[in-house]
This record gives sequence, C-alpha cells and structure tokens, in this order.
Amino acid sequence: MTTSMGKLETPIIVELGLGGTAPVHRGAGPVIFLLLGALPAACLASSSAESYAEAAAAASAGVFRPPEQELPEEDQNTLEDCEPDETILNGVLQKVRRTLTISACTSSAWLDGLFGGVNLYDQYRQTHGTVSAGGLWSEYSGLDPRLRFRVHLQLPQWNKRISAFIGRMGEDNFISDTESDFEALPTRQFGNLENESVLVGLGYSNPRRTGNDFDAGLGVRVDLPLDPFTRLRYEIVRTFADHYVITARETVFWQNSEGFGTTTRVNLDRALSRRFLLRWGNLGKFTEETVGLEWYSQVTLFQSLSERSGLAWQIQVDGATENEVPLTRYSGRLIMRRQLTPEWLILELRGGMEWPRRRLTEARTMSPEVGIALEMQFGQSRNRSDR
Repeated sequence: MTTSMGKLETPIIVELGLGGTAPVHRGAGPVIFLLLGALPAACLASSSAESYAEAAAAASAGVFRPPEQELPEEDQNTLEDCEPDETILNGVLQKVRRTLTISACTSSAWLDGLFGGVNLYDQYRQTHGTVSAGGLWSEYSGLDPRLRFRVHLQLPQWNKRISAFIGRMGEDNFISDTESDFEALPTRQFGNLENESVLVGLGYSNPRRTGNDFDAGLGVRVDLPLDPFTRLRYEIVRTFADHYVITARETVFWQNSEGFGTTTRVNLDRALSRRFLLRWGNLGKFTEETVGLEWYSQVTLFQSLSERSGLAWQIQVDGATENEVPLTRYSGRLIMRRQLTPEWLILELRGGMEWPRRRLTEARTMSPEVGIALEMQFGQSRNRSDR
C-alpha cells in the first residue's frame, strides 16, 4: 500500500493475528510487509526518523488491513456480492482461491445474519485467510510436513469489535501467544515442534488501536472430547529516541486440558535504514504443566531485497529454568519470503543450524535445518495490492 507523505492522518489498522491490531499512521510512507506475515521491505520510503519508528511499530504488529470501506446505500443479498474482483481464472489455484474467498464471505454473512436482518456484504468481503503447505526437516527432529489454514470472519451486525475464527494451527503456540513471526512453516519454540489442531472461536479487539490495547478470545479445540480455551491479552506500544519502538505484551490463558498459564513478550525494534530493521525479541512462558519458566531470546535482522522479496537473518537461544539442561538450544537461520505471480502466492524458504540439548545424557551437536512452504492468501483484506 502506498500512503501519502506529510501530516499524520487517520491511522491505518495493522493486524496482529486473530483478533489483534495496532495503529500505523498514513504519514509513515510506503512499507512492504512481506515477512512477519510481512517484512518491512522498503523498510520505508521516507528517511524521517518519525517514519522509521512508525514502520518499526507496524513491523512488530504484522500485516496491513485496509481501512474500513463505506457501506453501499443498498445492500444486496446474493452470492454475487461475495465474488472476488478477479474475473480471469486460468488455473487450478485461481479457482481454488475463488472458492475459498466466496466460502469465507458467505460463511461470514450467514453467521452475522444470526444477529440481524441486513446483509453487509461490503464488510463480509473483508473476511480473509491463508492456506499454507510445507515441511521442516532437521537432523535432530526429522521431517515434519504441515498443512495449515486460518480464516477470519467479520461480524459487523453483532459488534465491529468481535470476529470469528477457524484454523488448523499449533494449538499450544496459538493459545499461549507464543507463535513466531513466521506462520507458513511450523516453528520449534523451546526446541519442540508441537502437534497441530483445528481451533474455532471468537475474538474481541478494538479496531482503533491506541498503544494501550486489550484483546480477548475464547474457543474450542475440535476434537473429542472438546477442549475449550480462553485468553486475555494486554499490549503496550511506545516509540522513543526517534528510531526505536518497544512492544510489551502480557497474555493470560486457560485451557481445560492444560490449566492456567501466562506469557510475557517484549520486542525492541530499531529501524537502521530504508531496507534494514533490527528486532530483539524476548519471551517467557509459565503454565501449570511446565516446570519452571520456558523462555527464548531472539535477534532478527530484516532485509528488503526488492518490492517482492525479503530476508530475515536470525539467531536464537532457548532455555527452561528448571530443566536439567537450562540452555536447551542455540540456533541460527536464514529465512526468505518471495511474493510470486499471482501476488497472493508467497514462497518461504529457510535453512539454518541448531545445537539442541535437552537431557544431560545428550551431546550438544550441530543439526542442520531446512524448510519450504507455499502460502496462499485469499479474501479482500489479504490482497497485497490493497496495502
């Protein structure tokens, strides 16, 4: 999305994930979010310090969501209202994406119709999601093929602050708010690669972010027996010293099968130039099921290569305070995300090395790691031309 330069105007909404957003002002200039769900590729077309800080705040949040559109004078209630703008369908992927877009939009309309009699298709078309397929291999853990999807459903007649979601994702990472910046490939937080589950639920967040923001969500794991969960999250975002943005987030969560837990996350971003952004991220998690505190500290350098591709150079150390080996893993990796043609297809490649050791009986030896994933984005809000 190309934004106007000059005086700060109404903030553009930036999506944190299921139910979360943060403000980025239009004056920040054009920023390409391809990594993190998007890398701040041009890390900014403006050279002003204010723009640098705002772009770093946007990078810490995630992906752009376009501003709300005005509702049409007359709402229609036909399936044609959920048709995507694309009219040329030359391949299987285009047809699959069209089907996913229409299905998500009509599902949002049906669910929202339970709370009123007006069909707001202009807002239902903002329903969006992703589907990704890939795999991650390491000598230590072996091959883990993965298929993931997420869909966000708009419910404007119920409440503009409430949305529904469904997805197949890392269950513990989502509920405990320990997901990494990269969603397409599975992640090994704290040295483990967890099983994935289908989760459905509702999320609450204020679409106008202030830098002091509260989010909430509740849902259930679709499995027998059903496993309900809920989480509450409070986030503070501050800019300082021109080029810096600090984000602090506290999450309290509960799951029927796991009990209560809390996650603390603190990120410090520094915009180095128009093409580089440095992030120092720290996270700690404590639950009733864990012994001590699980934590990691991570440094990532985001680099823009072009308007369609970017790199993330990353080093990380993981630990658990009460584990027999307190430092459970050292790792380093290079991640590339490339926007393909058509633009709603994203290729993600990664390669790296890790040195895991979770037991005293293990030797800490080097383990190579490689991964590849293809991500399809669908729905109006995920179109990169709108950002």
